[in-house]
Amino acid sequence: NMTSAAKKFAKGDFSTRVTVYGEDEVAELGNAFNNMAESLENLEKMRASFLASISHDLRTPMTTISGFIDGINSGAIPPEKHEYYLGVISAEVHRLSRLVSTLLDVSRLESGDRKFNFTDFDIAELSRIILISFEQKIDDKKLDVEFESDNSSMFVNADKDAIHQVIYNLCHNAIKFSKEGGKFRIRISRTAERKILVSVFDEGEVISKEDQSMIFERFYKTDKSRGIDKSGVGLGLYISKTIVEAHGEKINVESREGYGTEFYFTLKEGEQPKRK
Repeated sequence: NMTSAAKKFAKGDFSTRVTVYGEDEVAELGNAFNNMAESLENLEKMRASFLASISHDLRTPMTTISGFIDGINSGAIPPEKHEYYLGVISAEVHRLSRLVSTLLDVSRLESGDRKFNFTDFDIAELSRIILISFEQKIDDKKLDVEFESDNSSMFVNADKDAIHQVIYNLCHNAIKFSKEGGKFRIRISRTAERKILVSVFDEGEVISKEDQSMIFERFYKTDKSRGIDKSGVGLGLYISKTIVEAHGEKINVESREGYGTEFYFTLKEGEQPKRK
């Protein structure tokens, strides 16, 4: 039974399951085999969805760029409108660049080519800088902002650029999916295990229990999930999880009605530089 199913797997058919009898070692192997098959089937579905999203995200800006360039070259777009449409073309090129950078990030993380430079730095200051960078988006949604930190300076031992990427991504999601006038909070605290806990909270649409269990998986993207950019390809949170786990830590989410959504992760505490 298992041999037959394995041959189907080799041909790309992951829908096959084996019938399990009893509770002995062979039954345990059968259950493990079926769990593997389910994981492979889910991964294949997410991969197909990912490819469809990538194709759409590449085709749309390329069509826009091509159309406007052809319009300028043919004279269909008058000279006085050139500056405006060149601005649109520039924005689309940057959008493509960000998408390619995201894909390269995933490739480097999964292959182990991305090397992390661990240093001691002030994560409270880094978070404040990231918060300021979202000032316009926060004002547009009239969010009630809270920034809480146990101390004005909180040092961690981590890769600064990588953690900047994680916090930026979590803040971007929180602000994007916040309800207008809702609360948006960044909190930095010290745990009993002498680690630094970073959390990003918003009062936006709640993430279902089903989505919470899958939201950090690569390629996972669903309209029900407000934690993943619906115009993206479902890689931002996967990259964040991979970065945090490369630091030997965990990232989690808590989302429920009447509360809101909170993403949080821990890092090893660093040492504050001594004054000279």
